[in-house]
Amino acid sequence: MAYIGRSPQAGNYSKLDNIAASFNGSLTTFNLTVAGAAFTASQATQLLISVAGVLQEPETAYTVSGSQITFTSAPASGASFFGVALGDTLDIGVPSNGSVTSAKLAAGAVANTNLAAGAVTAHAVAAGAISSNTQLATGVVTAHATAADIAKTDIAQSFSAGQRGTVNALGVYHGLGGNTVSLTLTDANHYSLTSNANLTIANPSGINAGQGGSIVFTSNGSYTVSWGSYWRFATGTAPTMSTTAGKQDRVDYYVASSNTIHAVATIDLLGTA
Repeated sequence: MAYIGRSPQAGNYSKLDNIAASFNGSLTTFNLTVAGAAFTASQATQLLISVAGVLQEPETAYTVSGSQITFTSAPASGASFFGVALGDTLDIGVPSNGSVTSAKLAAGAVANTNLAAGAVTAHAVAAGAISSNTQLATGVVTAHATAADIAKTDIAQSFSAGQRGTVNALGVYHGLGGNTVSLTLTDANHYSLTSNANLTIANPSGINAGQGGSIVFTSNGSYTVSWGSYWRFATGTAPTMSTTAGKQDRVDYYVASSNTIHAVATIDLLGTA
């Protein structure tokens, strides 16, 4: 919030410059400085003042106005002096949820050594409060610091529940809008389709070595399936797919390289003879 007048000097404890050289037994008002610069005290109780080794009582032995101190009685010539300025105590309380934004954090102010494991959760951080390019030191947030139930790409994990991939249902291919099936392997691992025409399974896009999955074919009749050059079957021969309506076949695949997909067909898994 904004302040009318001087803002509090929260926690800024300083030793006042020695004014004993100005004590002459008659002067009562003196300028207050810290390291040569004028110091403004908001109230007398902000200062600890000692004259001739005696601690002075605020508001009784002295008062302050701006950057000047006025003693009730003039300090004696040659008396010693020291003073300590206590920074204003500012109690901001506990910030409301979501009230601390990135603008309030100095770059590098929070390091991984300042955070207990699990101390900061998604619910404790306001949207946009932390921007990666200013508030996070390199390596502060690692894959190991995230929740244990989040899949990670760079460490081995053991899952306590079954894992599965969505089957991308491609629908019925009937030849009216073309009979070429062009898979995008970044969309899914598993696919299903119904052949109602002679099909060509083209070389897919989005190929990444190491991916595996399957394609389940349901036949609607006596239709053939041919394959692009990337698809490699045992002995170099593509399978003859089921030609009876209602039959299902499955082709399991493994991407060996950017232009090689190993494939194995299992024929006649479901349907009537």
